[in-house]
Amino acid sequence: MSASKPTLWQRTLIYSLWHDFSIRWRFKYELPKLKEVTQEGVKLDVSTLSPIMKNNLLEGRYEVQERLLASKCLQPSDRVLEVGGAIGFIGLFCQTRLGITQYTTVEANPNTAELLKRNYSLNGRTPVLWNVALAAQDGKVTLNIGNEFWENSLVAGSGSGKSVEVPAHSLSTLVARLGYEPTTLIIDIEGAEQFVDFRQVPASVKKIIIELHPAFIGFPATYQIIGELLKLGFRVEEETGGTYLFLRP
Repeated sequence: MSASKPTLWQRTLIYSLWHDFSIRWRFKYELPKLKEVTQEGVKLDVSTLSPIMKNNLLEGRYEVQERLLASKCLQPSDRVLEVGGAIGFIGLFCQTRLGITQYTTVEANPNTAELLKRNYSLNGRTPVLWNVALAAQDGKVTLNIGNEFWENSLVAGSGSGKSVEVPAHSLSTLVARLGYEPTTLIIDIEGAEQFVDFRQVPASVKKIIIELHPAFIGFPATYQIIGELLKLGFRVEEETGGTYLFLRP
């Protein structure tokens, strides 16, 4: 007598249990051992990252919006100032895949800046890196440290309860240090965009890729930033997942 086939409900239950087991195994045993990931041809040291962050990188979910917008609008001739360089992925992507040669990165967290340097070294490059925060004016600010590197923020009450005092530069000071006239700003600073004086954006800048964080700063502050950029002659070319591409003639 042949055994009856499992019902649809039974097959669904078996699949669900197997899927749950696979995920638990992956996060408990496989991901903690992972030391390096390659995304879009960029090698990244993930040895100090959490299993969640490692999984995001493996599945290609990290900095998707910034990467797509950069691919659409940037040319090898662009001169970039990136604020919020994190672990260096976007900077390395723009330089290795898009052919940009004039690229300066600002990263406020000293520990994250060291990881950025390691990732550049993995890819045979040396970053032009400034370990400072972007703020309304020059001085020092308190950076709140998150459990994940992307949670670092100047926004009060954010992070894990740890903080560090870091030097801060205004946008005009950063631009003056560059040694070239930037055509592009890439900004991802986890809510600290509310403290930036966008009136200091130089006339040479025609492209801005910026992630806005209404969950951190509220919608009024978010719309105020958009309004300030519109007044400067920019238009919203595209928005995806909270990341905006602003262009002006």
